[in-house]
Amino acid sequence: MASVGRVKQNLHDGFPWLYENLGRIYRMTPYGKYRKARQSAEIARINDELQKDLQKKIQIRFEYESRIVKEHLDNDWTVRHGPFSGMKLTPVLPNSFLSPKVIGSYESPIHQWVIDAIAYDYDRILDIGCAEGYYAVGFALKSLNTTIYAYDIDERSQKNTAALAALNGVVEKVQVRGLCTFDEFNREISNRTLIFCDIEGSEFDLLLPDLASTLLRADLIVETHEDYRPGTIEALVSRFLPSHRIEIVYHCAKNAAEFPVLKTVPATEHALLLDEGRPRTQCWMRLLAKRPEAIEPLAEWGWVNEIPIENSSLAR
Repeated sequence: MASVGRVKQNLHDGFPWLYENLGRIYRMTPYGKYRKARQSAEIARINDELQKDLQKKIQIRFEYESRIVKEHLDNDWTVRHGPFSGMKLTPVLPNSFLSPKVIGSYESPIHQWVIDAIAYDYDRILDIGCAEGYYAVGFALKSLNTTIYAYDIDERSQKNTAALAALNGVVEKVQVRGLCTFDEFNREISNRTLIFCDIEGSEFDLLLPDLASTLLRADLIVETHEDYRPGTIEALVSRFLPSHRIEIVYHCAKNAAEFPVLKTVPATEHALLLDEGRPRTQCWMRLLAKRPEAIEPLAEWGWVNEIPIENSSLAR
């Protein structure tokens, strides 16, 4: 006798439309609803356990970082290197590791992009997923005429960002907000706006020019999360390539010698202090809106028709 699993597989392979309709009917039955509820409860339980385990590990890491800064850096949480050097940090339990930020090595592959953004002096920067405020306050501190809109759905992150802005004397330049929506894009984006986005995979759902046409005028720096949402990079390229110049950089190895502050810290601690807890395939995208004066590439082989052959060097 064939097993139930085998019958289901044969049905799926041979009659997919029937398999889907039978599945839909099954899910509407009391037993189907019961099983779905049990599965949802189990998923919620597993996610809760994973979150608790993650928070425990972050707490251990935070205590380690605090000890290192206290023992070897005079308990001084000032950013030492990188585009935000001189910014004061506070030892709050973060969403990401603090030591790379103090050292100045944090997300070093995009340092040049950050420097470029500071030099461009945008009218507005929308920092979506601001966490404890590292980028929101850093941009406010270094950009002369830029207003920062810092978005995060986590209330603790909102409070930490506001506190960090106060510590660095840029409260008037940082507006802390909650959820960023398409309406926010359509209301706040101008021709001199940068979107700085790190929202753990939700960039796939939020960065939709079809629903917020103003995105086509903005520049963007996006931390992508292919491990959470496979296909994100391909989707963003497809959405923005007609309107933007796109660059992609990947997470890379760090060289402790590039950060003199580490000279006061035992070499045995360097690797852990520089670690950012991200996958090797982590990457970021910079999408620069094409300016009115931009010259588009011609269609394939189109240049042949653009050159008057009889008067060109090609005729010789």
